[in-house]
Amino acid sequence: MRRFILPVLCLVGAALMAGDQAKDLPKFQGGDLNKYWTDACARCHGVNGNGRDNSGKPLPDAGFDFTDSRKANKKKDSDWVKITLEGKDKMPAFKDKMTADDAQKMIAIMRKFSAK
Repeated sequence: MRRFILPVLCLVGAALMAGDQAKDLPKFQGGDLNKYWTDACARCHGVNGNGRDNSGKPLPDAGFDFTDSRKANKKKDSDWVKITLEGKDKMPAFKDKMTADDAQKMIAIMRKFSAK
């Protein structure tokens, strides 16, 4: 029974933390998507898209590493839009923070990290 309860509690805790995290995220008000990346996305994905801080340490809530081009380029743009709007795993949903058009425009920023 313990083997079942602990994983369930961990999943519930992670879901609650992702919900709290989404409340703290700013709403995209139009304009500069690069600034929005810095203000909202870099918290987990890092300024350079690799899930690390400027000293190279993994961020506490390290998100997907967009610099891993092999993995990043496997997904289609429509997959990235869906993940951005609906969330996935630790990634909070941004559907209340930005439109689908804005999420589509954000892909150019994500793709530039995997192009290096």
